[in-house]
Formats: sequence, C-alpha cells, structure tokens
Amino acid sequence: MRTLVISLMLIQLITGAESVKIEQLADGNSISIGNLKNSDSVHVYRFGKSNQKVGQLLLTHHRRDVIAAIPEDALVVAPQKEENLFSNTNDYWKTMSSKRFHYYEQQSTKVLIEPIKVDKWVSEGDVIDSSNIKFQVMETPGFTRGAVSYLAVVDGKRCAFTGDLIYGDGKIFDLYSFQDAIPKAKVGGYHGYGARLADLINSLEKIKAWKPDIIYPARGPVIDNSEKAINKLISRVQALYRNYLSTNALHWYFKEERMRICGERILGKGAKIDLMPYCLHLDTPDWIIQYSTSRIIVADNGHGFLLDCGGKNQFEYVKDLVAKSVVKQIDGIFVTHTHDDHSQMVKAAAEHFKCPVFATTEYEDVLENPGRYLMPGLTENAIKDVKGMKDGETMKWHEYQFTFRFFPGQMYYHGALLVERPKAKPVFFIGDSFAPSGIDDYCLLNRNLVHPDSGYPRCFKIVRELPKNTWLINQHVPHVFRFSGRELTYLEAQYAKRTKILRDLFPWDDPNYGIDERWATFYPYGNKMKPGEMREVEVRLINHSPTQRIFKITPHGRQGVKVLSKPSSTKLRSRAEGTVKVKIQAPRVPGVYIITADIESEGMHFREWVETIIEVK
Repeated sequence: MRTLVISLMLIQLITGAESVKIEQLADGNSISIGNLKNSDSVHVYRFGKSNQKVGQLLLTHHRRDVIAAIPEDALVVAPQKEENLFSNTNDYWKTMSSKRFHYYEQQSTKVLIEPIKVDKWVSEGDVIDSSNIKFQVMETPGFTRGAVSYLAVVDGKRCAFTGDLIYGDGKIFDLYSFQDAIPKAKVGGYHGYGARLADLINSLEKIKAWKPDIIYPARGPVIDNSEKAINKLISRVQALYRNYLSTNALHWYFKEERMRICGERILGKGAKIDLMPYCLHLDTPDWIIQYSTSRIIVADNGHGFLLDCGGKNQFEYVKDLVAKSVVKQIDGIFVTHTHDDHSQMVKAAAEHFKCPVFATTEYEDVLENPGRYLMPGLTENAIKDVKGMKDGETMKWHEYQFTFRFFPGQMYYHGALLVERPKAKPVFFIGDSFAPSGIDDYCLLNRNLVHPDSGYPRCFKIVRELPKNTWLINQHVPHVFRFSGRELTYLEAQYAKRTKILRDLFPWDDPNYGIDERWATFYPYGNKMKPGEMREVEVRLINHSPTQRIFKITPHGRQGVKVLSKPSSTKLRSRAEGTVKVKIQAPRVPGVYIITADIESEGMHFREWVETIIEVK
C-alpha cells in the first residue's frame, strides 16, 4: 500500500546563512526556508504544531485540511482568487446551512470554519522577497479553482511548492475535488465530471516548463524527478477522461458536439474521442404514461402506480389525470432515487392521493430525513413513513408483479423497479442510471463506488440477470431501450479499465477513497438545536480498504460549541461500516456553528475532514 507519509524525516540543505527544513509530519509537509532561528523565516504550508517562529507563511489554497493554527504574528500570503474563501467563511457557512438543499455547484465543503487574516494577496507573476530568497507566484488551478504555486531557487536547486497539484509519482489526492462546470460546453457543475482536470494539465505543463529540480507538495512524498512524475499524471488523467467519455450517458443528452468540446479540453485539440453509439430504443408501451421525469403504470382497472414526482408541473399533471378519470386513482409511489427532480413533490403527492411511498431500505432514511445528509440535489421535503423494501422483495399489484432492487448506479442512494405484466415484455425502471449511450456517472459527488459488488459493477450484474427482453426506462429518456449482450460487455470492460486507472491514480489502498468524498461523514449533517442543548451525533465511516483498519476520530468544537467526548477509535473489517459517537453542546447564542473532526488510520491522516452544521434558534 502507498501511504500518505513514509516516515518522520528532516532534510536540511545548507547555503550560507540559509537552510531549507522539511518536516514530513503525520499529516503533510511543513516547510521552513531561511534562517530558522529568527522571525525572518518563510514557511510554506502549515500542518501540525511547531515551535518555530514564523515570518511569512505562504499558502497555496484555501482548504482547511491543509491549514493548521496560524501564529498571530505570522504574515500570511494567499492566492487573490480565493480571497472570499479565506475572508468570508462566516457568510459561507450561514449560506451553506440552507444552500446545501438543491445544491448543484458540486464543490467540496472543506472550507475554513473561521476566517484567516491575510496580509498579502498574490496573483500570477507576483514575487515574494524574503530571507534573500525570491518566490515567484504561479497560478496553478486544478485541485481548487484559485490555487497557486511558489517557485524559488534554493542552494542552486529549482524548487516548486505546488500545494495539492500533484501527489508523489504521478498521482492526485482525490478526483471529486475536480468536479466543476464547463461553460464552453454549456455543462453545469453537476454534470462536469473531473472538469478541472483540464486546469490541472495546464498547471502541470506550466510547472514542467519551469523545469524544477524538486517539487515539494503539500501532502505526499517529495518529488525529485518532476518531469517524469508530471508526464505520468497527465497520461493517467487523460486515459481516465477518454475512458469516461467512451461510456458517457451525456452523449445522449448533450450530443456529440458538446462532448467533443469537453474531451478536447483535456485530451487536446483534434483528439480521438470514442463515444458509445446509441443502443436499441423504441416507443414506450401504452400501459405506461410518461410526463417529464414521472411515469405512471396503469392497471387494467384504471388504477395507477406513480414512479417519482419531481416538480410542481408533474404533480399537477398527475392530479389532472385523476380529476379527468384518465387514471382512476394513485395507489402508491415508488421513488427511484433521492435527487430533487425525482423527489421534490413526492411528499405533496402522497398526502394528496393518500397513498404509501416505496423505496429500498438503503435510502429510506434519506427520504424521511433529508436534512441529515449532504449530497447533490437534496430536497428539504421530508416524506413520512416510507415503506422500505428489501433488495429483491416482490409485491403483487393488480395484474402486475413488482420486484424492488437496490440499484446504486447514478448515485449511491438509488433503487430500481422491475415490472412484469402478463403478455408483455418486462420493464425495469432504473431512475437515471443508464441512457441509450451508456452510464450516468457524470457527478462524482453521487458516490459511484467501484467495488465489484457495488456501484455500476452491481448494476451490470443485475441487468444481465433480468428476464429475457426486458426494457429499461430512464425517466429522462422518452423511450424504452435495451443493451445487447455485446454492448453490455463493452460497458463492463470499459468500467473495469477505469477502475484500474483509478487504482493507479490515487495513493490509497482502494480507489474508492479517491472518488467517494462521503466515505466519512457526520450524521446528522445538519442539526437544529436549542441554546445550550446537548446531543449525540455520529461520525459514520466506510472502510473501503481490502484489510481491517482502526480509525481514530478527533472532534473539534469552536466558537462556543462544546465537544463533550474524547477522541475515540473504531475497528472495522474490510468493507464494513461503523460509527463513532460524539456528544456536543450547542452555544447559548443563536447562530450557525460548525464542528469538525480529524480522521486517522494507518497511512491516512485527514485534518478537519468532516463537518456538521449546527443551527441554534
């Protein structure tokens, strides 16, 4: 296994009165440059505790997991393009307490909890002069939108301090941090799989052109063969994106021209881009009524069974059908997944039609308590008494046979419904998990796990085992469609190749850590509390690793929020899920507050990795 740090080590390069001291601490690199015994020293990055005096502190980006406590007398330098995320963090969290519902920007929430006073904002071409060493500022977006690197010649060696731009020998810390919009292709943040990989490549090429002898990243091993490591990383992310495009459902929705714009940003102008041709697709059977992202299965006696109800228009449409007796009544609702364009009006529809709501047990709690989660497209409308159905459970409804399946395709909290009607070809309602051009895995924050028995590998297996000639229905597609055996084999093979690429791209012992930001999370994510109220929350974890791990959780209270629990550990076998309880007490002053927690395991050290929002009213 490639671990985050190799060992605790100190390196000094002596050059007259100058020295470089690199501390490879438990959670990253802290670098001091200059006369280390006086306040004229320069520090790059800030991890852990240090007794050294800090003159200037050079920060490469805003994320809290790379910034520890800063001495009051330090002169802080930070990128101008991320000023808002350094200075206006209070406004960020006040907004995020409600903005997290219907959130489609898909940016990491690892934002500073408290603002940092920055003494100098820097941009491309600026020079920081200290300790007789000149640091050139180079804008290197990628891991964050406004990140910079600092370039300096020390002891005759060209040194690049690149933050989280690259990790070791051609790797990156994670992939989900690169999710973003692609305006030129009219692609929003939700659909922008790895969009900032284009920025990453441009930034890496800039660093390579400067010809550094050594790269000192914020995290991971020091890189002494920078050109080789950079070329390897560029090759890997291009292979990843080429593979992603080859199975991409957006080819159906956005068409070839827009996909080529996306592809050429990362693969280069005129690059060969393979897009899966559309599979067989036909008109929907007449016993299914379709409107927008909703479908109604109609029984011979006129009763209807509704699948999803995402918006007001869908709700009004179904009400009108019932009012006009086109459908006699709605007997039940199945929610395929928790995105708001499928679930926003389910609560209202269930109350209006006085019918039960069905889902699989894996996302029953999300529908009943959406405020306890952080995920894309979250609705605030909690549904009461959802009937959680086990994977594979069946139900007879009039002349139909229903089979409920846990189907974690487009997102983890996703189900599907196999519908069998006498003398008709079966239909499998799959929510948004497949389209005629491939798979809907364009949003990394949806948690598309790549374990052999989870995510799309699980979905491929379920589709293969469906009754012969079963049609698939995605409610965004006005057709039924079906993959041939050859097409399904192609999808499986391409996805297996992608899993191999991801395994090589990250430093972790399982690639799911690099694509699943929510492998560790607070539950509930949002808490509404009374002044002074005490409550127990959880840190929930998944051990994606192939071996047993012990995870240590260290919670942090601030701004009057008290953590009443000591750091605690849990031992999890491979692929197991577990929790650590954290007792907290709300402040007596109304407002929005944040608690964070560190997550540590062998070779994995994540500072302030997870957060929970507390609203005191």
